[in-house]
Amino acid sequence: MKRHHQVLVIGGGPAGSAAAHTLARHGVDVGLIDKAVFPRDKLCGGLLTLRSKKVYQRIFEQPWDTIINHVSHGVKFLHQGRLLNEVVDFSELFFTRRLDFDHFLLDQAIGRGAAVYLGDAVVSLDIREKTCHLCSGEALTFDTLIGADGVNSLVAKTLFGQFFDSSRVAFALEMEVDRARHPDRVDDPEIHFGLAHWGYGWVFPKKDSLTVGIGGLHAKNPELKKGFHGFLAARFGSVPEGRIKGHYLPFGDYRKVPGRRNVLLCGDAAGLVDPITGEGIAFAMLSGLYAAEAIIEASARGGADVLPLYQTRYREISRAFDHANRLRTLLFPSASQRLFLQVLPKSRTLPRKHLELMADKLQYGDYSRYLMIQALKAMAKRLVHPLNRHHQRSDSHEP
Repeated sequence: MKRHHQVLVIGGGPAGSAAAHTLARHGVDVGLIDKAVFPRDKLCGGLLTLRSKKVYQRIFEQPWDTIINHVSHGVKFLHQGRLLNEVVDFSELFFTRRLDFDHFLLDQAIGRGAAVYLGDAVVSLDIREKTCHLCSGEALTFDTLIGADGVNSLVAKTLFGQFFDSSRVAFALEMEVDRARHPDRVDDPEIHFGLAHWGYGWVFPKKDSLTVGIGGLHAKNPELKKGFHGFLAARFGSVPEGRIKGHYLPFGDYRKVPGRRNVLLCGDAAGLVDPITGEGIAFAMLSGLYAAEAIIEASARGGADVLPLYQTRYREISRAFDHANRLRTLLFPSASQRLFLQVLPKSRTLPRKHLELMADKLQYGDYSRYLMIQALKAMAKRLVHPLNRHHQRSDSHEP
């Protein structure tokens, strides 16, 4: 016998839980499937920005203090081990364990009335028949489907024939380093440039550990693991004990059309990872909210098409990603990155602008204009200095 839900959500991460919570809160019959049993761990730095906090509060309307593992008020920017610049008195950057955070969100969706199917993987999906078959043998039917099943999305593959574009996807390596074994004080996150092509490394502080990672475009980093070992050895004196994990990241390669007819894609399944900051959690929750709101609006309109209503909201995210993708082509190529790394140590405002972007206090258009002005100033100085030296040499030869 088949069980029917008005909306079926595949994936119990931030996007899926945000969608299920919003739908259930509005009285929609929603079921959520995840192949894992929660709490389950997920490879992620666990950084939650002020943008994340704002989106979370908008959806869940409850404090999140119980799952915040560490709070920082600044960040350090480094290049191959050398400190370039730092901010020490910014507003909060929050850190969590995805083991705790995702379980926390899912519990709230369940509390609102979402039906869940955990530890039960999807073995087949028939979009035309609106039917999903699970490993347990259960079959679920739906009116609308939300794919929130990560970068390796079965829903995206069913719709478009592939999970992601392998030529544009990023790859990350990450491990947890025990603080007790490396007692040097780390209170603020570290961003490390010069470790990966079209990417960077990071050290994120938690209460009992440091989340250390490196990531960049997969096609441009064939020896990423070797580079990660070098980074770990340089940062800690030797490669720490622990398991190194790897995963793909969309990194700005988002879906221009996030679904088809009655099927919507959210979070990593839609490619919503910021290509500059690497932030994904805020956009996952926001896209889950927008998908749910589109479904609710379509129902209120007597069954209007869902995808156009979702896309109207989705454009808020995609416009920011368009700016970020254009900016990435200016920041990551070798020549322009050298210029960026020359400007960064001398600027008091540049690192703060980056944090304001992550806090949703600055839009990408304004950030792009600011960086272009800084780059033009730096280029002008580079042109003026040789001319000054030439004039000085000429003056020294005058009788």
